[in-house]
Amino acid sequence: MSAELDECIAGFLQHLAGVRRFSPNTVRSYEVDLAQFSEFIGRTFGSEKDAGLNSIDRNILRSFVAELSDPLAAKTPLTKKSISRKISALKSFYKYLAVNGKVSRNHASSLSFPKLAGKLPQYLSRGEVENLLGLKHIAEIPVLDRAVIELFYSTGIRLSELIGLKLNNVNFSSMTLKVLGKGSKERIVPFGKAAAAAMKNYLEIRDICNTKNIDEFFIDNKGNRLYPVKVQRMIKKNLSIVSELSKKSPHVLRHTFATHMLDNGADIRAVKELLGHESLSTTQVYTHLTPEKLKKTYKQAHPRA
Repeated sequence: MSAELDECIAGFLQHLAGVRRFSPNTVRSYEVDLAQFSEFIGRTFGSEKDAGLNSIDRNILRSFVAELSDPLAAKTPLTKKSISRKISALKSFYKYLAVNGKVSRNHASSLSFPKLAGKLPQYLSRGEVENLLGLKHIAEIPVLDRAVIELFYSTGIRLSELIGLKLNNVNFSSMTLKVLGKGSKERIVPFGKAAAAAMKNYLEIRDICNTKNIDEFFIDNKGNRLYPVKVQRMIKKNLSIVSELSKKSPHVLRHTFATHMLDNGADIRAVKELLGHESLSTTQVYTHLTPEKLKKTYKQAHPRA
């Protein structure tokens, strides 16, 4: 059982990396989740050598999911979000098995996701953005930091997309970027005048620091490529100046971009394309009613507002 299952898992991971072109981090997440599943199956069947993939029925899959949240069975009971990720991995894996004729029936299709509490994304208010990037603080933010923050807020791109941005993929004439998103999919994203000014200002320093002839647009003062932790620390330090949010990450600026775009009347389908989302339902999380929108609606609609 274990050898057959592990062989199929290895083939699935190769499929994700080679055909689906998932990122190494995403493939690694699938690998961890399915390794845990394989370990559970090994314990369940024990020494039953004749048990094949078709012996894993719906009840066994449900037992695996139940164990994930059982404080007695699991060393560390998982959150609903983590359990949902593992169920998603199982569903994708079993779909692959069914398509390739490895199983006669896709039992994972019957698995249900746990209900998640609806958490709204954290974002900066317009006042906080102005406090951070307005003329008042223009000399207080390092040139690199300012260019990175302006670009995050102007485009809503992901951390990985900013770090991987190539110099020749920034077009100041058309005010657009070509970024490489999830699944190695390219998309064109426009940026605004404030971001353009900050980026051009940064380029003057970049030309001096780029002693290693690096292709990436953003490098540090030693001429090295930026890495995720460095950018995360940079954003946290700067957002701490203006915000009391519990989370101060590059993704907060992505949330802020999307929220402010929709607040100002942008079409949700356009925002979906700008963010590089596969599904419109992913973008809909940003359609929450902000205090600013509620006040505006109240003033427009109430007779004695």
